[in-house]
Amino acid sequence: MCRLLPQNCAGALLAAMYFLSAAPAAAAVEEPIELADDPFQITDPVAAKPGAAEAAFIGAYERARQGSVRNTGAVETQLSMGVVPGLELRIGQVGAYGNLETRRKLGTVSDGLGPSQDGGQVAWGGATRIGALYEFSDGRGGYPAIAGLIRIRTLYGPGKPAYETEAVALIGRTFPFGQQAIGTHLNIGWVARLEPQFGERPNRYLVNASVGQALSPATALVLTYAREQQERGDRDYSLIQAGVRHRLSGGRAVLGLAAGFGTTRDTPRYQVAVALQWQLGDAW
Repeated sequence: MCRLLPQNCAGALLAAMYFLSAAPAAAAVEEPIELADDPFQITDPVAAKPGAAEAAFIGAYERARQGSVRNTGAVETQLSMGVVPGLELRIGQVGAYGNLETRRKLGTVSDGLGPSQDGGQVAWGGATRIGALYEFSDGRGGYPAIAGLIRIRTLYGPGKPAYETEAVALIGRTFPFGQQAIGTHLNIGWVARLEPQFGERPNRYLVNASVGQALSPATALVLTYAREQQERGDRDYSLIQAGVRHRLSGGRAVLGLAAGFGTTRDTPRYQVAVALQWQLGDAW
């Protein structure tokens, strides 16, 4: 029973009704999970907002098709931060141990091996990557989201370090169907090696594509295909992945799981990858 004055009682009832009706609406505007990101070999064209920062940790295991060394493990870290509207800086590090011939897609190379050799030695390798992503279009108004990613990489492995530049066009389009949104993404890139050694390919292309299906604002299924040209005498790196991305309770962490298999002789027989992304800071 309301013990307030009639006008105050009516105001309290209206406020309660407004609160109850607004609560579902607030939940409905929860930011949907990205449909293209780690641990899948695809990059979303959306840049982080100024001041927002995110750290990603990726672990992967691969089994080679041939050679006396079949197992390879890799760990990758990446820090991204929005600087100004549409511009995001990225710094990453990759480390791998095992048959480095299966790790070329992550930026590690085995300069001590010729094309298609069997990777008979266990080796360490890795790469340091510094770059920036610039968002040209945010995908509103029915247009696809478009961005460009430019990176410089220093590659470590048997032999002396190598240096590469990478330029990638990122294209994405999301088709909303309530909570069941579908996203399609395409990455088209060109990698150039600075001062290539004798027999090394100075330039090569890469094409990655994905389809993501949102099951809820916090969960998405993802299917990707990655292809990258390799050294002369080697077949292109060709990998198919499928898995899930899920935002954990609290909203700041996203867990991703992916499993994939190669489609050519010079790619892994299978691959398993896991990623944890953690939001470090909010936008200004």
